[in-house]
Amino acid sequence: MGTVIREIHKKPNLRPPKKRRRWIMTFISIIMIILLAIIVISYFVTNALIHPARQPVAENPSAVGLPYQNITFTSREGHLKLNGWLIKAEKPTHKWIILSHGYTENRLIWPDIDSGKPGLEFMKFLHQAGFNVVTFDFRNSGSSEGKTTTVGYYEKYDLLGAIDKVKSFDRHAEVGLIGWSQGAATSLMAAPKNPSVKFVVADSPFTNLKKYLETNLPHWSHLPSFPFTPVILDFWAPILSGLDASEVSPINAVKHFNGPILLIHSTADEAIPDSNSLAIYHKYKNHKNIRLITFDEASHTESFLLFPDRYKKALLNFFAQNNFTP
Repeated sequence: MGTVIREIHKKPNLRPPKKRRRWIMTFISIIMIILLAIIVISYFVTNALIHPARQPVAENPSAVGLPYQNITFTSREGHLKLNGWLIKAEKPTHKWIILSHGYTENRLIWPDIDSGKPGLEFMKFLHQAGFNVVTFDFRNSGSSEGKTTTVGYYEKYDLLGAIDKVKSFDRHAEVGLIGWSQGAATSLMAAPKNPSVKFVVADSPFTNLKKYLETNLPHWSHLPSFPFTPVILDFWAPILSGLDASEVSPINAVKHFNGPILLIHSTADEAIPDSNSLAIYHKYKNHKNIRLITFDEASHTESFLLFPDRYKKALLNFFAQNNFTP
């Protein structure tokens, strides 16, 4: 009989050697730890950015000899109670100016500089020019209600609430808006939404919050742009605050406002580069009443502090050229 030869084929061992497996698992573990660290760090930084520490309202207009009254009104969003001051003109007038402060600041405009005296001096300048002046704390600022700051996304409703309050005082009110940084962007966005707004002065605005932060968020977060900016901007910010940064777009809002606009920016601004105001100006200069004045050397929103006389003169000329005088 023939001999039967059986061939036994062993399945190849496809598993990597134990040492290699350990290296793979270690590498995966390191990647997971890094990703987790990025997510956790981004969470805490986002939380800090949308919940900045409030600066107390350490002074009031009486410090510069101005009579004033405390006012409280409601934002158009969230029913938040917002606090501010009304400084009435000595002679009755229907001309009103509402001031809007920047991110982390309050109604004193520059609250951390000499207890806000420069802001009070600015109010005194407007009062002496014959205007009624309103200044207030945005949500989550000063003494107003609210727990979250959204850099214009919800703050535009706070400013619209301030305009509503002015209209309750004077149904014939003609309103001018002056804002700095966040307040400048918010003023440009709120202006088209109320026909009582006759002009906007925007000192150091950004064009679009998302585009601005995609490049400049490290200035505020103190973290590298990659990988943190996308995680903060597109993941945590919407979850923690409801903020859609792409919707905070002063450059688009200007399209719907027909009143005169004065843009002010320092060429030395490192927080919000003057390219932002230049972009707004060049987009609309041929078909809107829009002007741009630049200052040198000043830090972010501090042109008035370094060049008060030139700043005041620019505003008075702007008011006169646009028939907004008491």
